[in-house]
Amino acid sequence: MIDSNKINSNNKWKGFKDFLVYKTVKEDEVVTSFYLKSLDGSKLPEFIAGQFITVRIKNEDNTFTKPRQYTLSMNSNEEFYRISVKREENGYLSKKLCDEIKAGDNLQITAPLGNFILKDSEKPLVLIGGGIGITPMLTMAYDAVNSDRKIHFIYSIPNSTHHSFKEETVKLHNNNFKSNVFYTRPKENEKLGKDFDVQGRISEKWMIDNLPKDGDFYFCGPVPFMKTVYHNLISMAIEKENINFEMFEAGVDITKE
Repeated sequence: MIDSNKINSNNKWKGFKDFLVYKTVKEDEVVTSFYLKSLDGSKLPEFIAGQFITVRIKNEDNTFTKPRQYTLSMNSNEEFYRISVKREENGYLSKKLCDEIKAGDNLQITAPLGNFILKDSEKPLVLIGGGIGITPMLTMAYDAVNSDRKIHFIYSIPNSTHHSFKEETVKLHNNNFKSNVFYTRPKENEKLGKDFDVQGRISEKWMIDNLPKDGDFYFCGPVPFMKTVYHNLISMAIEKENINFEMFEAGVDITKE
């Protein structure tokens, strides 16, 4: 696990820097991952699991798109960064990235930032992601999987068409790592116990029956999903200091009923 107090900032840069998209991977019907290397070949600064970069690309008229923040979706290394972008119908940059950007193209990014980070702890770790909210959970899982912590990895999506990182998550499995995949609207040919673990939404009863009460909880996803998870945790008498979350939408308070 990366110690936030020992992060090497020697390679950090100010503002935006040119990066090469050297690989793209279609994760599901709406999510594409972009693998990014510094255009000047320099080593990349470490980041803490949960952090994000800000991205912009150049338009045809040499202006830049409005920047957007995307969570880094793979563990820190000096060679490349990865972001995984959901194509949003009303999101100009996400559509441009997913529809137009390919290997060999350039874009600009900031150095990693963000305060929604995995804290150093020996408590059981509970990571709960809904939809594209799985990306910070994934980097946290990568960071913690080689520790002695018990990890509960919960992923909620409609069905297989939205099931990103399926094979990647399987590779994280070890004696300390347990995952549960929820399909809220499985297709007729998708089988419980084979394609997914639980049908329906994450309920308070399921959380009480399956999750530790003494853990550190991290979650991210759509607002209704996050409200449900938060209030379930409060009903379970989980201390607020052990509840950690990040909003993709500004100005929303999930703590209110």
